[in-house]
Amino acid sequence: MVTDNIFTASEHLRSEYCAKIVRIGHQRPIEGADFLVQTTVDGYPVVVPKGLYVTGQAVVYCMNETRLNLNFLAANNQFGLKDHRMNANRDVVAKLLNEGREAEAKRLVGFFTKRGRVKMIRLRGCPSYGCIFSLDALVRWKPQLAGLCLESFLQKDSNGRECPLEFDTVCGDLFAEVYVPHVNLKQLNKQRRMERMRERMLARFDRLIPGQFQFHYDTMPLQSNMWYFLPGMSATVSVKMHGASVIIGNILTKIPIPLSPSKMRGNKMAIRALKHLDRCRPRFPWQKTLLGQRRESALSHRFDAYRIGYGLVYSSRTVIKNRYINKKMPAGFYETDIWTEYAELMRPYIPQGITVYGEICGYLSGSDSMIQKDYDYGCSPGQNFMMPYRITETDCEGNKKEWEADDVNKWTLHLLANHPELRPRLHPMTVLFRGSLADMYPSLDTSNCWNEHFLDALRSDRERLGMEADEPMCQHKVPREGVCLRIDGDERAVCFKLKADAFLLREQQLVNDIELGSGPIDPEMSLAY
Repeated sequence: MVTDNIFTASEHLRSEYCAKIVRIGHQRPIEGADFLVQTTVDGYPVVVPKGLYVTGQAVVYCMNETRLNLNFLAANNQFGLKDHRMNANRDVVAKLLNEGREAEAKRLVGFFTKRGRVKMIRLRGCPSYGCIFSLDALVRWKPQLAGLCLESFLQKDSNGRECPLEFDTVCGDLFAEVYVPHVNLKQLNKQRRMERMRERMLARFDRLIPGQFQFHYDTMPLQSNMWYFLPGMSATVSVKMHGASVIIGNILTKIPIPLSPSKMRGNKMAIRALKHLDRCRPRFPWQKTLLGQRRESALSHRFDAYRIGYGLVYSSRTVIKNRYINKKMPAGFYETDIWTEYAELMRPYIPQGITVYGEICGYLSGSDSMIQKDYDYGCSPGQNFMMPYRITETDCEGNKKEWEADDVNKWTLHLLANHPELRPRLHPMTVLFRGSLADMYPSLDTSNCWNEHFLDALRSDRERLGMEADEPMCQHKVPREGVCLRIDGDERAVCFKLKADAFLLREQQLVNDIELGSGPIDPEMSLAY
């Protein structure tokens, strides 16, 4: 069987919301549960039926808050009793229900709703993140996969360490994707209109130079990447803040310049000529040559409406906010344009070639609305601050240098020392630990399942990391989101995040509230603008 195009990654794959081929971890009994056990899969605790899987077995793991292929779920009878008509065994279940044998019917169906959402559940008090499936489940959906060996798809890095295979497509069909909360049609239509407006505005006013600006990379789930860590690695662990992402870069851009009326007329004539040439369909080689010459002539009569120079480009997590790039664009999710506000504040302090990535926390300026519900971080209504957490340096050729986390913190502290007037608006990262990972928990045996025990220690570190505790920086009672871990000198230049169970439960409930129409949309979600 040709295996090259079975489990593949689409261009839209996100590591935090995908499917993986992984191994079943050690299985532990659950108190009071005779037919359930808890195991660790890809660093996450998962509750599974006792005896169904063997430790070390290769399985398909679908991550929390993903949306699975509905045909796959139907083939495996995974929809719940309410949506049993979507299952392959619908006739059998319907017959049992008609006969009043609901308990028997319930054993023949799963727990999924018609939206195919994977979410965290608690079974016998134990949290279970995501879900796992054997090869048989895939074969019921794709019979051509019979006889496949999942273990052969597990990968190894350059050091020989086994790591999961990430994918979101099976045999060309989308299998798993990020789950987007269902909202009413009016909201969806509004979002689509704004997206179309953005595309038109960017196509018309974009002044970016390729390679100069870069959105922030997706932070990687720490649990899923424990295979990557070694005890001797040096790292920085900091508090993960819950706010709104902001990116401010003083980079090379195409700065608009005014044109004289005659030059503007020349540009219009050149554009009109180019459009006419694009509609031509030459049939002979000499016609193609002639069209090429005319195109070059039209281009030579165009005048540049910009000059190359350093200028500020700033954005939210996914949308560039500059006025001269996004003219006539609305402020976005918030009624206040907090991104422009901080770009103007930081404009005098960001050197050429530097891009600062940060989190804006607290309240919207001049408002009693919080940037993230109940996460005030000690701010009074109408106040907020920015916390830089990443800095890159870009040269004229577009080559980037990633600063170490410690250097980012030193830059912020140095700026505050020289400009104390920034103190209310600029906060350094809250660093919880910096040094060798082995020194973080010296009692752990580095030669015996260190990665697994290190992850357990991080998860339960309430005293030093504040995991599963309330956020002490907030006046409202909310859980700490979690921590970020960055390896010093890492060539990949990535950030690993570990979210607290209490925060994930809260986040999941917010998604539920959105679908019920009783909760606000988190602007940091994929649905947001």
